[in-house]
Amino acid sequence: DYSTPGSLEAKNTALSGMRKRAESAGINVAISNPCFELWYLLHFGYTSGFMKDYDAVKNKLVNFLPEYEKNKDVYDLLYENMDAAIQHAKQLELFHEENGESVPLNLSTNPFTEVYKLIEQIR
Repeated sequence: DYSTPGSLEAKNTALSGMRKRAESAGINVAISNPCFELWYLLHFGYTSGFMKDYDAVKNKLVNFLPEYEKNKDVYDLLYENMDAAIQHAKQLELFHEENGESVPLNLSTNPFTEVYKLIEQIR
């Protein structure tokens, strides 16, 4: 909840600790803020504009996937644009770095996604 004073700082501290524990256990973590669907949205174009929550992302996503629902398999609809999504995610990360954010990004950074890193490892 971005509106509760101190909650974002506490979440960022918790996220940092979780990243360190995961890394020491050999686990890769991919965060998407505000939600995973940002990764889907980046298949259709680049955006760096703040998106408050899932509903804000979904409202943009349905312009490209009108029937989108969380439980719907969209892999075949996204696959051909995966390289573009990877480039858009990298561009977004660079945008935040150039604007003073440090990597790894945290929940203060909106929007961003690290899903591309997992995709590159899988490939």
